[in-house]
Amino acid sequence: MDIATTKIATTSPTPVYRIAALSDLDGVAAIETERFGNQSYPYFALRQLFDLHGANWLIVEVDGIVLGHVLVALLPDRRAWLLSLAVTQDSCGRGYGSTLLTEAIKLCRKQKMRSVLITVRPTNQSAYNLYRRIGFQWTGHHEERYFGAGEPRDVLEYKLSNA
Repeated sequence: MDIATTKIATTSPTPVYRIAALSDLDGVAAIETERFGNQSYPYFALRQLFDLHGANWLIVEVDGIVLGHVLVALLPDRRAWLLSLAVTQDSCGRGYGSTLLTEAIKLCRKQKMRSVLITVRPTNQSAYNLYRRIGFQWTGHHEERYFGAGEPRDVLEYKLSNA
């Protein structure tokens, strides 16, 4: 699958995967709030992240409605971080998250990254299962207070062959 280079919302009844547009941020913010609650990125942070990483932010939409996104940050040391990956609750189980993740990895490979990293709550089995199924492995790094008290995270890594 090739990611559409257009940044314009579509009205297709089938899923469209494309690069994010500034006009997508309201939908992304709603998904962030729905999925991550008080740990979601606030709109102002999403706006700044768009300025920094918008060319590497992938969206899935159906009928012009943003149903999921993955935000990729490419670092000079050729590591990439997935800063956020989420789909709406109603869209879970349709393969959108898996496809977004696969497309993000393709983007990283194309950009000659050597690895892709993501954090995951140790108790989030559905996310853990998805990441492992795609090929991510635990790095051995665990922080009990990654996002503050009571917010542990594990760091997972997908190694690319661009080393």
